[in-house]
Amino acid sequence: MIVRLSLRTANRLYDGPHQHIIRLMIPKKQLLILFVCLTLCGLAACEPLAPEQTPQVIVVTGETPVSAGPPTATAPLGGTVPVAEGTTPVEGPTGVSGVVNTPIPSPSPTPVATAVPTATPFVCNETAGQVLELSLSSAVVGRDVPFRMYLPPCFYSTFRRYPYVILLHGTSYDEAMWQDLGAVDIMDEGVTSSALPPMVLVMPDGGLLSETNDQPDGQSYEAIILDELIPRIEADFCLWGNREGRAIGGISRGGFWAFSIALRHPELFSAVGGHSPHFELDNASPDTNPMDLVGRVSLTKFPLRIYMDNGANDYVGENALRLSEILRENGIQHQYLINPTGDHTEDYWAAHIAEYLSFYGQPWPQDVEALPSCLEPSPE
Repeated sequence: MIVRLSLRTANRLYDGPHQHIIRLMIPKKQLLILFVCLTLCGLAACEPLAPEQTPQVIVVTGETPVSAGPPTATAPLGGTVPVAEGTTPVEGPTGVSGVVNTPIPSPSPTPVATAVPTATPFVCNETAGQVLELSLSSAVVGRDVPFRMYLPPCFYSTFRRYPYVILLHGTSYDEAMWQDLGAVDIMDEGVTSSALPPMVLVMPDGGLLSETNDQPDGQSYEAIILDELIPRIEADFCLWGNREGRAIGGISRGGFWAFSIALRHPELFSAVGGHSPHFELDNASPDTNPMDLVGRVSLTKFPLRIYMDNGANDYVGENALRLSEILRENGIQHQYLINPTGDHTEDYWAAHIAEYLSFYGQPWPQDVEALPSCLEPSPE
């Protein structure tokens, strides 16, 4: 660092209270000479006005950067070639020493860029989806099983594979339960406003079989869902047919079945939800009861997103809390919400339908063009 003192400042220092010390060290006439010499030496030692060196940015492209070296002078066309001092000029073709007449090439025509066509983004002008009332011929129960499907707006126009969630009803209800609670209207509004991703809702009727605790192999509500319903809808509709594109959930008794099926087959579903789920400690065999399954299954290879909720006044809350504790004890991440108001009623479920649908759709794309193509098989 260089300190510059003006002559006035030097005189002040000299005439200050310590002038006797300075006079002892340096004669007064020599002080000014010393000050000037020090200033000149500082100027010679550095260049305060020289610009700081600009840092270099190296872009690594997978190859070792190679220095281009110092720039070299380029001879102007038709001009004089610079000759290094002490060297003999070279006789050019014209006979003039040091002058080379280089013909100037004709300018090449500027290539015209070819426009690359881009895909036109899909725009859906529909504001409402459609509900299909269907049925399948079930070999498990020996009769037709009705079910409803909600297809989001422009489902048939996109040629995309849509994710879907299977929604199971509670005791004494049927395939209309979720629609009656407002799920279809919430989907239409959510998809149109981009609050929910475009997804399909599948709402089957459980019938008496869904109320039966004793479930022999091949004759269970699970068998209808896995062996008959899923193959049917994935064959008839363009759906995202692997675990990443499937979820399952249910209300009350439907929550019991959603957890039982998902915990037994986590390789088939990516998420499971239970809304006021009706769990009992001993109402089913350990092989199908979620209260037993949750402590025995391994979700390491196929982790599930898990969601449960109930109102603070709901009688199912005690066992739902116990199941949540078992999940926590086994280190399984999940969401369990106890809402401050509400009990085991339609009013409670209708008030939270939007939250349920948001949970199921959370990982799925909002942009329909990001979904897998119908022209290709479902992703593995």
